[in-house]
Amino acid sequence: MNRLERISAILVKLQSRPVVTAREIADQFGVSLRTVYRDIRSLEESGIPVGGEAGLGYSLVDGFKLPPLMFTIDEALSFLVAEKLVRHQTDGDTYDVFRSGMDKIRAVLRTADKDILHHFDPYIRISGIHQNTRTASANVLQTLMKALLNKKQLVMTYKAGYNYQVTHRTIEPQGMFFMGGIWYVLAWCKLRRDYRTFHLGRIVHLCLGENGFEEEHLPLDELIPRIYDVEDEVEVTLRVHRDVARDTEVSKYTYGLYEEVADGEYFVQKYRTYSLDKFGHWYLSFADRAEIIAPEALKTVVRELIGKIRI
Repeated sequence: MNRLERISAILVKLQSRPVVTAREIADQFGVSLRTVYRDIRSLEESGIPVGGEAGLGYSLVDGFKLPPLMFTIDEALSFLVAEKLVRHQTDGDTYDVFRSGMDKIRAVLRTADKDILHHFDPYIRISGIHQNTRTASANVLQTLMKALLNKKQLVMTYKAGYNYQVTHRTIEPQGMFFMGGIWYVLAWCKLRRDYRTFHLGRIVHLCLGENGFEEEHLPLDELIPRIYDVEDEVEVTLRVHRDVARDTEVSKYTYGLYEEVADGEYFVQKYRTYSLDKFGHWYLSFADRAEIIAPEALKTVVRELIGKIRI
């Protein structure tokens, strides 16, 4: 990236955030703080009204607007991929909002790039067992995001998965996460007087409450380790038959696959997991066509699980 490209990228960053620190800019672009100061001065000299305050950071003067940004075709194609994922992994209302944004992106593209995007669309498909993931109640994700943004309570009707009991709860949402093809929300539940994780697909009805949060909550990054029993990350190496690699096309990523190398009729796979016990249960589903290379602890876990099997 040359200096002109970097300065342009800094301007985009300033447009996209209320305040940006010099350290954030330096870390993102791999330059020194002195270089950042020179780049900001260049923006000011070109007529861009950059405001700065010691200890806070830089921002564009309130009310300043630039003409619409032009997207590169690579950026536009990445948005197209994101649109496909949003369509299959969120609810209909969230997809409608994203699609509206995509229409605005398409509107500022050059005619030639619009044609490329149009003709490239049929080449992208989302398949697998998690296709068409949906929540039970419409507009759940949008309502959740509004509650998180405004720190508002939510009134929820929820159907438990283990006994199908329906309960009415008031919750204070703390964060959302997507795992294994399913959306969850971590929230303080007034009914249970404790933190609970709710499967969004089991929410029957959800609406914003009138009240703000009544409890004091830790930041999400501090809250999660206190609520969930997070084990140390463990590296796992397997040698699996190519049929296993195909049959686990989706689930292998859920269990932490980050590298896969062909080895004749087999694949050597590397995983990162936080639970050898859960990984071991999953491994047994294809153990007759695979081999554990490492660690020894996983072999011990699998042997113990096999010993518990009753036939």
